Amino acid sequence: MKKTKMRGVVAAFALLATGLAEAGPKVNVTFKNVGTQTAVLKIVTSNESSTFQIASPPPLQKVDSGSFTNFDVQRVISPDVNSAQVRYTMGTKTCAFGTIYQMRVLPGGITQPQWTKTATPSGGATCTATITRMNADYSWAVEFTMK
Repeated sequence: MKKTKMRGVVAAFALLATGLAEAGPKVNVTFKNVGTQTAVLKIVTSNESSTFQIASPPPLQKVDSGSFTNFDVQRVISPDVNSAQVRYTMGTKTCAFGTIYQMRVLPGGITQPQWTKTATPSGGATCTATITRMNADYSWAVEFTMK
């Protein structure tokens, strides 16, 4: 009797752990420095910190003028969400970038994928965010530029 209960508990835990480990679609991020100074990564928020920690490979901490860094982010939260946030500075200029995927549930139980991107400038920076690709598996690519 004890072995049967223990097997049941182990099986339930394994199923629970499998469900928790299901990841959302991967995002491929490219940050391009189109300015004249070196861009320096600046982590301010917890979302930026977690993006840096799980990115593969980690984003470059310094991106020279005319250069870029490229990395993938895939969060293990839910198959229905993923995001990446990154912030770079050039002197007094700052660009805070973000991209989010979520599977939205519409009235009637219809699901619809949604991808968003943001580029928030300060200090006279010019920032752009462009979603460059959306795939059938909901993975996507985004390009962030700073000047």
